[in-house]
Amino acid sequence: MKELTEKEAYNKAALYCSHSEHCISEVCEKLRQWGVADEEVREHIVQQLQAEKYIDEARFSHAFVHDKFHFNHWGRQKIALCLAQKRIPSNLIAKALEEVGDDDSLQAAKELLAAKLPSIKAANGYELYAKLMRFASGRGIEMEIARRALEELTKGEIGCE
Repeated sequence: MKELTEKEAYNKAALYCSHSEHCISEVCEKLRQWGVADEEVREHIVQQLQAEKYIDEARFSHAFVHDKFHFNHWGRQKIALCLAQKRIPSNLIAKALEEVGDDDSLQAAKELLAAKLPSIKAANGYELYAKLMRFASGRGIEMEIARRALEELTKGEIGCE
């Protein structure tokens, strides 16, 4: 594979960033994949992209939270974990997650669990409750939100009390 010049790498990265939101770690990884081996060159390209607003981690965080919550039906915990894995600063993660309130989370959890409920095979209410809580946990829904959603969904008929 032919090694890219800095200008070619910058142009390719700018095109990559203009198609969809990306964070610094994703752009750095792409540059590495494209054969930009020098870390200083990668950092310089990223700084240029940030200066020209191709990369904005706050904007990326908000877009990521919106998409993962509304389209993938992820909970706040899973979204926060993924953003942290992408090396987004915790203050930006917290600010982006503010747009998903408890009421939104509860409503989303109820819809998700209502859709899952018919497909669960369980011998008793305790087992059903445990399976649904495990499912909610896997989606990153906080335990308290999942518990309240199940309580409202089943009118308190199942549970571990």
